[in-house]
Amino acid sequence: MHYYTINQNGIAEIKGFLSAAHKPHHFDDSMVQAWASAAEFQLGEGNGASIEISSFYSKSGRTETFTVSAAGIDAHEIDE
Repeated sequence: MHYYTINQNGIAEIKGFLSAAHKPHHFDDSMVQAWASAAEFQLGEGNGASIEISSFYSKSGRTETFTVSAAGIDAHEIDE
C-alpha cells in the first residue's frame, strides 16, 4: 500500500499556480501547506493531485484547477 506526499517541487508548483491564478493575496507557508494537503487528500482518494480555486477567488473569474506534476509527488510504501 502507498501513501503520497507533496514534496518541495510540488510546493513550488502550487505557489506558482496560486500567484498566477489567485486574486492578489499573500500566501504564507502554512496556507500553501493547506493547499498541498488538499492535493494529498485527492491522491488518497485515488484521484490526481489536484487543487481548485473557486471562481470568486480566481483572477479569471472562472474556476481554476491545477494538478501537481509527478515530480512534485513522493510515494511512500506502507507495510500492512
